[in-house]
Amino acid sequence: MAIKKRRARGGVSARVRRGWEVVTTSLALLTGVYLILLTIEPTRIVLERYVGKLDLQGLVALVAVMLEIVTIAIYQHGRDVRALKALVTEREQRDVTHSITDVLAATAQTGAGRRARQVEVLGLTLNTTWPALATWLTSQARPHGWKVTLHCLDPDFVARSGEFPAEWAGEARRSQDRIRSFLAEEADYLARHRISVELRAYACVPVVHGFRFGDGTVFLSYLQWTENGRIRPFEFYDRIGADDRSPRAGHYRDLFDSWLHRAGAKRVTG
Repeated sequence: MAIKKRRARGGVSARVRRGWEVVTTSLALLTGVYLILLTIEPTRIVLERYVGKLDLQGLVALVAVMLEIVTIAIYQHGRDVRALKALVTEREQRDVTHSITDVLAATAQTGAGRRARQVEVLGLTLNTTWPALATWLTSQARPHGWKVTLHCLDPDFVARSGEFPAEWAGEARRSQDRIRSFLAEEADYLARHRISVELRAYACVPVVHGFRFGDGTVFLSYLQWTENGRIRPFEFYDRIGADDRSPRAGHYRDLFDSWLHRAGAKRVTG
């Protein structure tokens, strides 16, 4: 009910503002046309005969009214520009994040359905991602009913590929060992909270990687080449919100899905 009232007030406010803009614009145009017509001798004579003769005092008053209307219009447009700038800034800050903590904050905004409470992580070595995930899974927030799928680079593939930093093989192996130990040690806790965690290794270069949540939210990041010819990840995520149904968002979701499918096709078992 409160939301409906706010929307109703917002609708009335918008209609009043549009009405005021129409009135002020019309007055400014009529005033401008009237002043122009006064400079033309034939029309000035007609106006003085049928409308009235405008003396210097009246002319000054008319110009003052017109300036006031223009000033108000400029202020209104300036306010609209500032509001639009604030909206763009807010969206920019929301749609680009540099923190895994901000990514996991999306878990608090997902729906309550089983489908919404899913997250697929197309990771690299999971060296920084897994500790944050493990902390969240056992936090006071007490997530319940989540299905987590972790895709991690296969250490042997990393070691023999020649494309990745040498230390990534050891990081991926340690991350997988930690995940398996966590699953064994916290098996009862995970079962009580109906949380499932699946670890999958894959053998391909994940140019696009990130997170896909069950409600449609996607966080994408990318690999880049450094000046010395080494691969490293970009330090940011593009966020595609669950409510974003634009063509751009659709293309980004398709892009992420294609790389997730590739990782599934190059899955390493055993």
